[in-house]
Amino acid sequence: MLTTALIVAGLVALPAGRAGLAQGVAFAPEYLRDPRKIELGRQVWVTRCQFCHGKAAYPGKAPKLDPSRYTAEFVYDRVTNGFQGMPSWKHEFSEDQRKAVVAYILSKDFSN
Repeated sequence: MLTTALIVAGLVALPAGRAGLAQGVAFAPEYLRDPRKIELGRQVWVTRCQFCHGKAAYPGKAPKLDPSRYTAEFVYDRVTNGFQGMPSWKHEFSEDQRKAVVAYILSKDFSN
């Protein structure tokens, strides 16, 4: 119910028909703060994401990221399933690597 209210209010930018795709993937606060996960996510970012999003997330070929507006599930869905010009990374990166990218993007270490 809260997610629906946030979507209607425009606070969570989930594309129509895609809400809930990340269900079943848990993001405990401890996971998102784990320095090992954040570092793994940073390594994936530098290896693949930085190419389009830019060294500090912008300027790049892809849109500027605004992590303050994102939920962990939203970022995971985009990384896993892609969106518009962004490819799906589920066949190149493990679930743990994709979850780690989420931890990095939502961490204080991520700058844009």
